[in-house]
Amino acid sequence: MDNYHVLELVGEGSFGKVYKGRKKYTSQIVALKFIPKLGKSEKELKGLRREIEIMRGLKHDNIIELLDSFDTDKEVVVVTDFAEGELFQILEDDASLPEEQASSGHSRTIGFSSVLPSLTQNPT
Repeated sequence: MDNYHVLELVGEGSFGKVYKGRKKYTSQIVALKFIPKLGKSEKELKGLRREIEIMRGLKHDNIIELLDSFDTDKEVVVVTDFAEGELFQILEDDASLPEEQASSGHSRTIGFSSVLPSLTQNPT
């Protein structure tokens, strides 16, 4: 956490908590996703790290970019671009965006947990 300031909680789900943050010494606003290690097996943590590496390689205008990731003693922290504005408000108010709306010109609609659903669900 040496490189980021946590500003405010913006969401909470089964995978953990998402905070709005700012990269230190810059004005760059980011999303900080804290995924608890507690209760996850070594296999699950290894899978999480593998998925993070896959996300690191994805570069597309419609995918929110993974900027950084790191471990603390208790959590894996994933840092992405922060999506705000109209799309953020829609997702915050409605909790989802129908496919037809997503494909009709909304850009940067795919976030980390949309591409990698196993981060938000416990594998069976």
